Formats: sequence, C-alpha cells, structure tokens
Amino acid sequence: MLRFIRHALALIREDKLFSTIYIAGTAVGIASAMVVAIFLNIKLADIPPESNRSRTLYPLFGFFTKSLAENGREFDMRYSTAALDSCFRRLKCIEAATGIDNAFLIVGDETQQHKTAAYALRTDPSFFHLYELTFLSGRPFSEKEFRQGERVCVITDKVAEQIGDATHVSIDNSSGSHSFRVTGVIKAVSTLMENVAADIYIPYSVAVGDYSNPDQCIDQISYSGQLNVRLLLREGYSREDFLDEVEPLRRQYNAVMNTQLGKDWGEWRIDADTHFFNKLNFFSHADGQNLAMKAKELMPPALLMLLFLLLPAINLSGLMSNRMEARCAEMGIRKAFGGKRRTLLNEVIHENLVLTLLGGIVGWLLSWLFITAISETELVHNMFNGLSRVSNDMSLDFRMFFTPTLFLVAFLCCAVLNLMAALLPAWHSLRKPIVESLNLKR
Repeated sequence: MLRFIRHALALIREDKLFSTIYIAGTAVGIASAMVVAIFLNIKLADIPPESNRSRTLYPLFGFFTKSLAENGREFDMRYSTAALDSCFRRLKCIEAATGIDNAFLIVGDETQQHKTAAYALRTDPSFFHLYELTFLSGRPFSEKEFRQGERVCVITDKVAEQIGDATHVSIDNSSGSHSFRVTGVIKAVSTLMENVAADIYIPYSVAVGDYSNPDQCIDQISYSGQLNVRLLLREGYSREDFLDEVEPLRRQYNAVMNTQLGKDWGEWRIDADTHFFNKLNFFSHADGQNLAMKAKELMPPALLMLLFLLLPAINLSGLMSNRMEARCAEMGIRKAFGGKRRTLLNEVIHENLVLTLLGGIVGWLLSWLFITAISETELVHNMFNGLSRVSNDMSLDFRMFFTPTLFLVAFLCCAVLNLMAALLPAWHSLRKPIVESLNLKR
C-alpha cells in the first residue's frame, strides 16, 4: 500500500497539470454531494444539544372528529398539560416528556434602558433533560419553580450581553412589564438546531401577555391545548413500543369522553413520528416507519448526490482515458516483463484513489466554505423553520460537518467517484495486446 502511495505522489509531481485538473474535478463533484449530505446530517444526526434525536418521538396532533347533524368536524390539535401528566409521563417506555410553545417578546434589563426583541420557548423542566444545553452559569428552572408559577427564566449569553444584566430581565407584553429572575445562562444555540434554539426559555406555567393558557381546549376536550409534545424514549424502546403502550390509555380516554360528552363526540387518535420522519417529508406517510420507508424518504437526496458524482465522473473518465493512452507503452513494457493485468489494474486504481482522496479533502473544505457562505440566506432559513430568532445566528459547529456517519458518506463518495472514473478506462487500456501497446510508443 505504501508503495502505491509513493508511486502516486511521484506521478503527481511528474504531471502536475493532470493531477491539478483531476483533483479539482473530484473536489467539485464531492463538494456538491457533500453539501446535500451535510444538510441531511445537520437535520438528522445526534448533534449537541439535540443529542437524543435518534430516541425522540413527536406525537402527531390528536385528531378529534365530531358529528353535528350531517356534517362532521375534524380537528388537528396540539396537546395540554393534562395529556402530558395523565398520559405520556405515565408510560414506562418514556424517559422524559416535555411540552413546548413559542412566543415573540421584548426583553430588557430592569432599568428598561436596554431592550431587544427575543424569540422565546415556553416549556417545562423536562426540556432541559431532553436537550443538552451548555450552561455557562446557573441552572435550569426547577420543577418546584415551575409548579409554583414563579417568574424564572433561562437566557442565552448573547441576550445577557445585550441587556447587560444576567440576574433579572424585564419582559414587556400586552399586559405590561414583568420581572423574571434568571436561573441560568446558556451558550447560544445555532438556529440550525431548530427544535431547541431560542433567546429565552420560560415556564409555560407563567402567564405572559397573550401567551397565557397552554390548556385552552376545544369543545371541552381536556387533552387538547397549545403545546407541541416531544418524547424521549428509554434506551431499547421503539416507536412501536410507544404505540402499543399508549393504546390502552387512548381507549380509556375515549370511554371517559364518551361518558362526558356523548357517543357522538368522536375519538382521540394518536400516532407519532420519529425524528427522521418528522424532518424528512418528501412523501406523505401515515404509518410504516420502517427501513423500507426510510429508504424511500432518502431516495431523492441519494439520487441528487449520485447525480452530482456522476457528472464529474464522466469528465474525469475521459481525462483518465487520455492518461492511460499516454501510459499505454509503459504498461506494455511492464506486461512484457511479467507484470500481471490484475496487479497493474490495482496499481492504477490505488494511484487514482490517492488523487480522489486528495480531491475529497479539498471538496469537503469547499462544501464547508459554501455552506458557511449561504448559511445566512433566506433559502437556508426556510429549510430550518424560517423563524427569525434575533439574538441567535446560523453559527456552524464542527460536529455538524464531521460525524462517523458523515465520514463514511464522504469515503463512499470518494470510492464511488474513483471507481466510476478510473476502472473502465484502466481496464480497457490494460486489455490491449502487448505488441499494440509497445507500438504506441513509436
């Protein structure tokens, strides 16, 4: 292997123009494919603070149908605190269940001299168990503070810097100005982490202007409310385990509601998305979130990546064909002295693999620079929820660009591109008779 590498490096020094063109062509193809792979990685991989994505479930909104005369109604609703406490938190397969609502507020210091618009997440203490936020000082608000409705909050370091005070903040809304005690300061989260990024985190048990009651229900249905629910599965449990365990509670709730509201009220239906299917929605899917469905969901980006690799591979194959024609006499001489076709083919492939890996490294850097350049554009904002979070930015973490899965994708991209570009021209050239190869030297 080291002999092949040394020989490849010698060929690079010998023909710098060919090597430069080959590496540049490889870099463009792999950079294009890696941009797609990196965006998928940012959306799907277990990246702090969303380190538990592979174990996170997103219960689909309850569908309640109710017959009124000849017309039926179907509600697409979020959940209440009653659903969290009486249903989801009772399940053995659930390690943590949190409710989340969002709000746009004006946050300032106690003197009202420094104010800034802020994107807020209204949540509960379980949120800080599900997501691994980095606390620079202090702690999350506690269960006791949450249950007692204390005005407490967690803010980012950027908000603390803007208002100049990290002990108390003033929140302005339609009902006036209220002072909130800061229990902790966290490192600001990139808005690419769309599930967790915010400027300030406050308990939904505290009324904040128009965002007051997370339990405001529809038609006296107690499980309906204003909260998006996210569930953390215990290790070893799956979405199917959750659906099996929640089914008896669903039937029990329907029986209670039938008694209270009458049999024509309808029923509560429940399903849940894994993080993978919650973030990828190329096709509609009600059930069957298995490997076949995952393969179907990944087909469009996989085909796009293949296209990005195929186009430069065609050009590189032509370049490689000319290169092999120039080396045809060399190969004929080596075959005349006993060189086996398989050995020569392996040597050519290894030489081009070295060039492809160098192109892959350059391509990875190009993809990083490209994503960094477009990270603040409207296109990327729309891909990641499109919310305007004032104090946060689209900062990029190294872990977004490098995970074991992404490294494997990059290596496979290099290998596929190398085989497509080098194998056919090399095989065609080495199949020529020795005499024909030697005559090309004349």
